[in-house]
Formats: sequence, C-alpha cells, structure tokens
Amino acid sequence: MEPRPDPPPWLPVARTPPAAADPPPTAPRPSFTWQRLTRTRRGAAGLAIGSAALLLWPFSGWSPLPWLVGLGVLVLLRLLRLDGLLRGWVWHLGGLVVVAGLMYSTSPWAWAMGASIGVLVAGLLQLPWWRLAAVGVVMCAVSGVGFGITTYQANQRHEAEYAQGGDIVRAEIAEKRTNVLTALLQSFSSSAPDPQPLCRVVTAEALAQLRQQVPGATCDDVVATLYARRPAGAPTLVDPAGLPKPAPDPDVSRMVIDACATPWGTTAGSAVGRIHIQQVSPSMQTYVVAAFSSC
Repeated sequence: MEPRPDPPPWLPVARTPPAAADPPPTAPRPSFTWQRLTRTRRGAAGLAIGSAALLLWPFSGWSPLPWLVGLGVLVLLRLLRLDGLLRGWVWHLGGLVVVAGLMYSTSPWAWAMGASIGVLVAGLLQLPWWRLAAVGVVMCAVSGVGFGITTYQANQRHEAEYAQGGDIVRAEIAEKRTNVLTALLQSFSSSAPDPQPLCRVVTAEALAQLRQQVPGATCDDVVATLYARRPAGAPTLVDPAGLPKPAPDPDVSRMVIDACATPWGTTAGSAVGRIHIQQVSPSMQTYVVAAFSSC
C-alpha cells in the first residue's frame, strides 16, 4: 500500500482533545461548634448576652417590654446614624438594654437562678466533663431554694397589701353607707345578685363566720347563695327607713345591729342575725362588719 499523503497546508490539522483532568477535591464543610463562635470577642459577648436574656426572660413573667425597649434603642441608633460608630457592636448594645430591663424586673435570686441554669447547660454540653455540670446542679439547688423563699415572701407581702387595700376600700364604702345593714341587703335584694356592697363591707373574719351558715367558696358565691334563698316575691329594692338602727356597745367604737326580724335574718339565718360593726378609725365615722352572732 502506498502511504497516505499529507493533507494540503490550507486544511486544519485534526487534533485529539486532551484528557479531562479530575476536578480538585472539595474540602469538607466545617461543622458548627460553640468553640468557633467564641473565638472572637464579638461572638463570645453576643453568646453571653443572648444566653443571659433567654435565661432571665421566664423569671420576668415572659414580659415583652424589655425586648421592645431594646428594639427601640436599635431603631433610634439607626435613625441617628450612630450605629457606624459602634463598629459592629450595635446589636450587643441592644442586647445589654434587654438584659438590664429583665434584671430590673426580677430579683437577685432570679439572676442567680438564671446563671446557675447557664452553668448547668454549659456543663451538659461539654460532657463527659461532668465537673462543671455538677457545679451547675449545686448552684441550681441553692439558688432555687433562695428563689422559692423570696417568691413566697413576696406573695405574702402582696396578699397583706391586698388585704390592707381591701380594708381601705371597705372603709370608703362604709363611709358612704352609714347604715351597714342596707349595704348587706342590697347584695341580694336588687334585681340581680351584687357582691360588691356586701364583700366590701364585711371583713375577712366576719366573712368566715358567714360562710359557716351560707355555703360558698368565695364572697361572690355567698351572695349568689343568698340571692337564691330569698323568698319568692321579695322586694327588689331596700327601704332604709324601716330598718333597725345600730345600738351602741359599751365600747363606743363598736355597735350591734339586731337584724333578726329583717330579710337578712330570714335569708342569711338566725345564726348570723346580729351584726357587729366596728369603727375603722377614731378620726373617721366609718364602720365595717367585724363579726356576726346568733339572735
């Protein structure tokens, strides 16, 4: 065979394409770790501020007000164009405002409880390094006892203040209603049961005596029971003119109303037919129901 002649010079020479090179191996995507977040000062500070806010929030009763204040600070900084001066720390400043608001609405024992929970969570995330978790458990136990005691004491103070405020309200009602019996009768003699006249005139001790004769878990329930007991066709309005007047006791600050023959005695019962009223203050002509006695 004759050899194949060379192609003319004006024709392009066919070239074989080079073999495709293998793509370079991609580096594995690094996984997220808390150590990466805490390498920088901003990351560590942001994690600390966010954790403090989340741990304190439940102890403030889930109040959204501190968060709204922090958001308002961020908006204000943006409007005043001061966020650039902080150089990336603007969110941290807003978080500090939130934490300060949460601390203001909670107690130091709540701060200790939140910090203890933070230590415990940090220890659990770093298991099997159990020493930090054990410290967190002890801190939670100590701060939990302190938080429980302070919460109980705060509730007791609140109940005392509420009772004192109720006495003041009862005194104001008694001052407006010189005939206390009229206030008692109005609770169940009107067109519908009205707990306010009775419940704001009767003290806690007198209400306990009344509840022994008139079943009811609360003062409102007692009034509802009295309303259901009233005789059919009973008048819906009370006329103070025909009601008995208080008779003075040897102690001038106390008086007794004999209401046995009135709608009070027939509805509430003869065991509480006599009403003992007491002057609230020597300088004020105001009286409240201090006790009941039988006819």
